[in-house]
Amino acid sequence: MKDLLEHRIVDILIDVYNMNILNPCLNERYLHHHFTEKIQKEYPIVYNDLNKCKLHPEWATANQYRLNGGKYKKKGNKYEIDENGTSGFIDFALGDYKNPEIVVEFKCNKSWQFQSIVFDYMKLMDKYNPLKKAISISIIYRDKKLSNKLTLNKINESITELSNRLNGRMDINRPFLFWIIEIAYNNQHKESWYCRNLNEKFLNGIPQ
Repeated sequence: MKDLLEHRIVDILIDVYNMNILNPCLNERYLHHHFTEKIQKEYPIVYNDLNKCKLHPEWATANQYRLNGGKYKKKGNKYEIDENGTSGFIDFALGDYKNPEIVVEFKCNKSWQFQSIVFDYMKLMDKYNPLKKAISISIIYRDKKLSNKLTLNKINESITELSNRLNGRMDINRPFLFWIIEIAYNNQHKESWYCRNLNEKFLNGIPQ
């Protein structure tokens, strides 16, 4: 059962999905600011006191507070676990800075970014990162219905690759939501897939 915070985040994301997108703001930062404007009503940034702050942008997986947090390094075109690498950064953490209740990653692109989304999933599911819950939403905007549109098989390759990359570092008990949306905004056609269970992988539909 979802707690109130997760429910609120999912409601914000569903509102985004339901928007009538006419001319999308393709820069991902627009989506970040839209989200923070909504969520700060309950989880505000308290600029003068980190201990009271409830919303944390660019949350580092490894720093002085998380000496044993996940570190990663890009090898070729993909990121891998590497103890000599550097911290990953997650778009937003909510709750206590040192032990957040939930983290959220965003993607907003004009095409399917396989390696980038696998890296997001790695950060969210790495048991070295002290996270209670994780959410990822990826929106792909297309100006028309294209022949290379996403398929369930193509999307599920990201789960297979995630399992291969993390291997024994996968936190199999961490609740999560991965949500991928494809929008052809010229004709308002939308597709949606979500995953809450790594064994089931992605399913067609909208998360509830």
